[in-house]
Amino acid sequence: MNYLLQIRAFDDYRMYETKLSSGQVSLWYTLMSINNKAHWQEWFTAANVVLERLSGLSRSGIVKNRNVLKQLGLIDFQSNGRKATSYRVCVLYTSNSAQRSVQDSIQGSTQQSVQDSAQRSSALIKQNKTKQKPLRQKRAKHVYDPDSDYYKLAEFFIKKIRENKTDFKEPNLQTWSDDFRKLVEIDKRDKHQVALLIKWVQHDSFWAPNVLSPSKLRKKFDQLAMKMSQDLANPTSEPPVSKRPVYSDGEQRSIDIMQAFSTHDHDAQQATQSLKAKYPDITLEAVERQVYPERFRKEDVF
Repeated sequence: MNYLLQIRAFDDYRMYETKLSSGQVSLWYTLMSINNKAHWQEWFTAANVVLERLSGLSRSGIVKNRNVLKQLGLIDFQSNGRKATSYRVCVLYTSNSAQRSVQDSIQGSTQQSVQDSAQRSSALIKQNKTKQKPLRQKRAKHVYDPDSDYYKLAEFFIKKIRENKTDFKEPNLQTWSDDFRKLVEIDKRDKHQVALLIKWVQHDSFWAPNVLSPSKLRKKFDQLAMKMSQDLANPTSEPPVSKRPVYSDGEQRSIDIMQAFSTHDHDAQQATQSLKAKYPDITLEAVERQVYPERFRKEDVF
């Protein structure tokens, strides 16, 4: 299992498909952590007492939430009588996702090589003091796969618009995807923040009919984000979250590392920096040993 693609796919599932409760999210991450330590076996066992301590859920909470996760196709499990239950974490990403990651890397290297070549040609022409203008290198047009984050954002925007306007015409999804790419890569907006803003815009009576394209969303982004923050400053009351039990130092540290790694978009270095406030002695190697156990397996044997 590719850990990074699995976590990204789970985040996308929560954002675009089905809203999960905190208990369901906690149980899923707990099972991922246990499977990680089991070296990604297809089926692995986990006792209820271990799940209770790591997830903070009660016995009944584990039973309830694992049934929901199974119905959603996120996990599977089999009872073994008095022995620990067997679990399987379903793979959420597709083979196209892994292939697209490689293709994106190759495409980026190719584009950089083309740009470097164009710059060198321009420099030689200037040195020769000729009046001939260098040919402008035409950039390759982006083609977005339906499995890409930008294409998913485009589809998500259409879905939210049609909740208010069912006859909204189908736009050019490639154009919309490119607008979302610019919003994320050029404007440096977080894709999850973009998705949250889309939800808020289409629930606002004033902005819903006035922001019907990603280009308009990009133009008004700062203004909309400020208005959303003001509206969310006084959130509605929510039921209190059950208090989690006290974990051992090692268990709590392991949970904090996995959560920080996910929060910082799977960047181990940023996760390490964020954890130093709570664990001043934590190192990048300690974090990588937790999230990339396969890298250190051979080293630990010797």
